[in-house]
Amino acid sequence: MKLALASLAAIAVVAPAFAEGNVELGAAYSHFDADGANLDALTARGTYFFNPHVGVEGEASIGIGDDDVGAANVELDNSLAAFGVVQMPVAERVDLFARAGYATSEYNVDVPGVGGASGDDDGFAYGVGGKVFLNDKFGLRADVTRYEGDDTDADVISVGGVMKF
Repeated sequence: MKLALASLAAIAVVAPAFAEGNVELGAAYSHFDADGANLDALTARGTYFFNPHVGVEGEASIGIGDDDVGAANVELDNSLAAFGVVQMPVAERVDLFARAGYATSEYNVDVPGVGGASGDDDGFAYGVGGKVFLNDKFGLRADVTRYEGDDTDADVISVGGVMKF
C-alpha cells in the first residue's frame, strides 16, 4: 500500500514537469579514467530544470568494460551521482552547462592467484559539457566530469543522446 501511495505521489509531481518541458532524459557511453584504469560504462541520466537555466540531475552508470593495471584486473561495477546544473543557451539549439555534486562508485579488483576485492569510493564531482539539439526534442550531449573520491579520482568523458519532455 505504501508503494502504491508513493507511486501515485511521484506521478502527481512528475506529470506537470513533463507537461511543461522541464525534463530531459538521456543515455550515453562513458569512459572512466580512474587512476590509470580505463573503464567503459553505459550511463542513464535524468535532469529537471526549475527554470531555463538551473536544474538538478541524477545519473547512474553500469560498467561494461574492464582494464588490466599491472597484474590486476579492474572493473567498474556501478556509479551513482547527483548534481546541481547551470546551463546557458549559446545558439538556438545549443546549450553549454556546468554541473557540481556528489558521486559514489563501486569498483572490483581481481589479482590472479591472490584473489579479488571490491570497494566503493565517493566524493565531490564537477564538470562541463554541451548539448546540440537536432530538433525540438532530440539532441546530442557530451560532457567531461571530474570525480574526486576518497581513494580514487576519475576523469569521465561521456557522449550520448538526450530527449526533452
